[in-house]
Amino acid sequence: MEERRLVEKFNDAFARTMPILENVKKGFFTQKPDVLKENKSQFREMLKSRAVYVQQVIEEKDRNEARKQYLMLIPSFQTISLAIENLINKMETKVELNILFSEKALGEIKELFTAMEEQFRDARDYIATKNPHLKSSIKADMERIFEIADKCSLVHQGRLIAGICVPQASYLYLDITDSIKRISRGLNEFSEKV
Repeated sequence: MEERRLVEKFNDAFARTMPILENVKKGFFTQKPDVLKENKSQFREMLKSRAVYVQQVIEEKDRNEARKQYLMLIPSFQTISLAIENLINKMETKVELNILFSEKALGEIKELFTAMEEQFRDARDYIATKNPHLKSSIKADMERIFEIADKCSLVHQGRLIAGICVPQASYLYLDITDSIKRISRGLNEFSEKV
């Protein structure tokens, strides 16, 4: 019973993160830095609200198996959280500095972001149900995201060589796609440990 309650804390964190990610996507594609800042702040507040409980579990002397399992999930959750934070920061930089991306680059980011959101939904649902089909889907989503990102990187190199993409935009583009890959990898690792 306690194991279920502990895992539900992660499920709740994922559920609260999903609308934040949706708003981040909207803020990025509509060039609204205030939307990105507001959602970055909401994400940080959500993480802070969980930190107190995590600290309590860490400081406990006698931990049962459920609490040990909970602690094993924290590094994967941190990986996901740091990658989301980096993603928002890079998107915010791009929007604030009004750095132009080609339509192709924006389309690629949108495709990756949408795939990552699908994986996030599957991970949230897997935490709640432990449905093995969802676990398989999470891994398949990660593989698809990596395949898309790798293909996009090759095409991007061509744009950079041709002078269509400028180095400043290139750095941000690659960091955004890499952050999405890190989130995806973290979601897969998390689901493997739940």
